[in-house]
Amino acid sequence: MQDEVAGADLSSRYGGRTRRVAPGPDDELVRVGPETPCGEYLRRFWHPVCLSAQLHDVPLPVRLMGEDLVAFRDGSGRVGLLHRHCVHRGASLCFGRIEARGIRCCYHGWHFDIDGTVLQAGSEPSTARIAAAVSQGAYPVAERHGLVFAYLGDPRSVPPLPVFDTEAEPGVTLRPFLLTIPCNWLQVYENAQDPAHVLWLHARNAGAHFDESNSAEQELDFVPTPLGMMNVQTRRWGGMVWTRTVECILPNLNQTGAIWEAAREAKTFQRVGLTRWVVPVDDENSLQIGWRHLSASLDPDGKDKPDAIGLGSIDFEGQDDTATFEERQRRPGDYDAQVSQRSIAVHALETLASTDRGVAMLRRLIRRGVKASAAGDAPRATSAGHVATFCQDTVTPLPHAGAEDRALLRAHGAAVARAVLETAAHTPEQRRATIAAAANALASHPTARSEETAS
Repeated sequence: MQDEVAGADLSSRYGGRTRRVAPGPDDELVRVGPETPCGEYLRRFWHPVCLSAQLHDVPLPVRLMGEDLVAFRDGSGRVGLLHRHCVHRGASLCFGRIEARGIRCCYHGWHFDIDGTVLQAGSEPSTARIAAAVSQGAYPVAERHGLVFAYLGDPRSVPPLPVFDTEAEPGVTLRPFLLTIPCNWLQVYENAQDPAHVLWLHARNAGAHFDESNSAEQELDFVPTPLGMMNVQTRRWGGMVWTRTVECILPNLNQTGAIWEAAREAKTFQRVGLTRWVVPVDDENSLQIGWRHLSASLDPDGKDKPDAIGLGSIDFEGQDDTATFEERQRRPGDYDAQVSQRSIAVHALETLASTDRGVAMLRRLIRRGVKASAAGDAPRATSAGHVATFCQDTVTPLPHAGAEDRALLRAHGAAVARAVLETAAHTPEQRRATIAAAANALASHPTARSEETAS
């Protein structure tokens, strides 16, 4: 080995010495505390912070974007989210007593409503002005489908909590979950726009985490949407062509298709299997929190495990560190790939390639939002009551086009994606019909037809 090295040109080999000192992380995108550019941008949106089922008869410690908070449900059923340390002398409200209205500090009995109003300043006289002069830090909250959402931005401009069209799919049950991931939020979130990892991490590296159909090569595209972006994955499997669109809604929401999709049967505009937010706990920790979508149509083979979905668990592998380290070395999952990028991934050390276009595009969109927020511009709004979304699976027969097949697959993916986007204001039935027409039109592609005839 020494003889081999002695006469070799080592300018691009054995470069450990020149790469020992790593540059710092991309602070504009990864720092999330108060007064940081990204932190203030994120605070202009609603975020899920815990499961409704976590709120019992004692307060729940919560840490969100570097802030220590406490969540609770008072005796009247209202949910509060307050600064953890009492405004009086700093004792933790984790030890507070939940009252019929609000919460009372254990130390001196100061009593706070869910909006931070001081209802009683402990043993201070009722005539004392101090109760009216101070308040406990508090944030607006809302609940839906078993999740507690909070808004940490300016209380004078609270936006409506968006309602997504996939929340009311017929026959679909939403089951909430929460996972804690010990790394920065962005490297978890951008995984959704990295479809190349599906092929390798989830299929080829150590066997399929999901269905074997994920091992097929993909034609990829990345397309802006009104509130973010989506990737378009088109692959052949058996006699079918499967186009999946995976959406990210800024700043940190992602929707993904049916977890166990096998692409065996024709279908059009099948909706999502997973809605999740990646919520920063602080710079080096994050939550994956959202809903698994459960139905017979999304899971025809009965692989869903509803009882495995909830606090600290979900019903597909690779999302935590419950396996031994060696087991995870032999069969790594999303958790291992994301957390092993360092507690905060260093973008300056990466070598982005053509398949990373989605990651680069998502970072640009977030950076644009951060800069716009710092300039005082309002985020792109989600309308109250209904937000059309673009995640879906379409599977259709499509004859092989020989040497032109990759171009045909790209055209198929583009046609499906365009129909998905253009039908945002239509009913689900209208969307499905339009997407089916766009997908089926390519079955008459001349090269596809001649290939079919030749075979």
